[in-house]
Amino acid sequence: MRLHGAGCLMATALLAACQPAAPDRTEDRAAIHGLLIDYGRTLDARDFDAFAALFARDGVYVAGGSGAEPLSGAEAGAAMRRTFAENALGFAEPNYHLFFNETVEFTGPDSASAGSQSLYMVPGEDGAPRAAMMAQYDDELVREGGRWKLARRVVRGLMPAPALTDDAGDGNPR
Repeated sequence: MRLHGAGCLMATALLAACQPAAPDRTEDRAAIHGLLIDYGRTLDARDFDAFAALFARDGVYVAGGSGAEPLSGAEAGAAMRRTFAENALGFAEPNYHLFFNETVEFTGPDSASAGSQSLYMVPGEDGAPRAAMMAQYDDELVREGGRWKLARRVVRGLMPAPALTDDAGDGNPR
């Protein structure tokens, strides 16, 4: 009986050893982390062409709440260029993104989903950094041409920007 038990144990060990190992995704995780950070880095550097290049060939960017129209990467780059140039919220510089709570789940050899959050930091009246906005990012990622890209990025505001003051005196925030 002992011989039979030892044989089963050895057979089980051999079968386990013959199973393909889960792929090591360390390099993919590092590349995806870089992609997610590059989103903020390119915006903070006002490099809107590099921002647009973060998106896959058919990638889309969705921001602005329910009913927002998806934009292609190039359209998103142009929209961000306008947004930062207009500075409708009146944020002083320097301003920058801080990212956290990153998760990545691989859905295939060349696809993944990711989630992360950010704070958008601006100088307060005393010059100290303060969080002006907080966002949640829900991403579908794809490897394209050997590089991880955003196939779909959905941005949801978690902490809205403060209303601007009524500079014109007409009751409408600016």
